[in-house]
Amino acid sequence: MWFFGNAKRLPEELRHAFDTVHGAISKAAEFIRPRARGHEVDAVARNYIQERGYEEYKHALGHQVGTHAHDGGTILGPLWERYGDTPQGIVEEGNVFTLELYVRTKNYGMVSLEEMIVITDDGCQFLVPRQEDWIFLDL
Repeated sequence: MWFFGNAKRLPEELRHAFDTVHGAISKAAEFIRPRARGHEVDAVARNYIQERGYEEYKHALGHQVGTHAHDGGTILGPLWERYGDTPQGIVEEGNVFTLELYVRTKNYGMVSLEEMIVITDDGCQFLVPRQEDWIFLDL
């Protein structure tokens, strides 16, 4: 996510939204581990954003990544009919997943991040350094 302007000009509404999305991904990453079910991981992030005052996002938190973008059988998603049994899938060591979600702000649209993780024997590791703050384009 980027913002046209410097950090001093960032509206508090956007700061809160970014911190919520980043925090939800952090909470899911702290929770995920081998043998967790996809819907359990999704619930951690989904509950966090709702606790912070946002409506739930309208998709799964994440999906497996392999040869193709949506490769694999387990989805990190809610127990919605459209996902069938895939959120019941079990996370396994070596799986690669996205963690991606958004919140909708009142005045500025959506704020979203997407990160990629690999499952380790006791949790996960981010595959590339995370975006920790807005990218400011102070022109």
